[in-house]
Amino acid sequence: MEIRRRLKGELSIFGGTFRKARQDSANDLAAAIAFWASFSIFPLLIGMLSVSSHFLESASLQSSIYEAVTESLPGSSELVKENLDAVVRYRGTMSLVAILGLFWTAGKVFGAITRAVNRALTVQRDRRPLVSKLRYFGMAIVVSILILVSLGITVVLEVALEAPALSKLGLDAGLASGFRSWATSFLLVFLVFTLIYKLTPYRRVTWHKVLPGALLAAVFFELGKNGFVLYLERVADLKAVYGSLSSIIVLLLWLYVSAMILILGAEYNIVRWQARSGSSSHGQARRALET
Repeated sequence: MEIRRRLKGELSIFGGTFRKARQDSANDLAAAIAFWASFSIFPLLIGMLSVSSHFLESASLQSSIYEAVTESLPGSSELVKENLDAVVRYRGTMSLVAILGLFWTAGKVFGAITRAVNRALTVQRDRRPLVSKLRYFGMAIVVSILILVSLGITVVLEVALEAPALSKLGLDAGLASGFRSWATSFLLVFLVFTLIYKLTPYRRVTWHKVLPGALLAAVFFELGKNGFVLYLERVADLKAVYGSLSSIIVLLLWLYVSAMILILGAEYNIVRWQARSGSSSHGQARRALET
């Protein structure tokens, strides 16, 4: 009986999440995020590579960066590979451009993300434009550092858990490698969503109260990647419609799906705490998130 009641409550929260997302025009917000993210991906990548340029002679690190980007952007591997190769080849002459591009685009994409998250929390903007711009830039730096640290840990694990070492422990090297790759990807996505839900609101939000939405968004993101790949392979034939532009269309489409997942996670947090606190308004639920 208790399990049934809890299940019914969770289903009600899920339904409320989608209803609130529709009321907040989540599709328009996701489109804005996807648009600015499309301009931010490669400048952000160039900035990351510039910061870690003294490590780039390591083929394993380059491979890890490429794998992380292509796993996060399913269906756009060729487009990403071409640009990644160009970044590595010309990084010495593009470092200043990368930093300037990162500064400009970070303000745009994280501004769009901030507006979407605060729309979900029904919070009005109360910060000066310059302060907001610096916050957006700081978010880009934090996310970049998080990704680089995660990739660095992955490289260390790959060295430590090589096939001979795994064989001595009686573990299958292929299975262990696949699990390590999946776990690293999931943890990285979860941490990025957690940071976004914690740092973007215009009001103070406690860490433990953003974790449910971050976990849900991370699960949806991983499931969405697999579903998106199946959609491209078995349903859609974008090349027949868009021709040489199909890679760009695929990238934009996945960025839109990812943005929707991000917004749903934020909506889930507010609806969940509205239900848990027994409040009848989103404002009361927002105040519950702050305590």
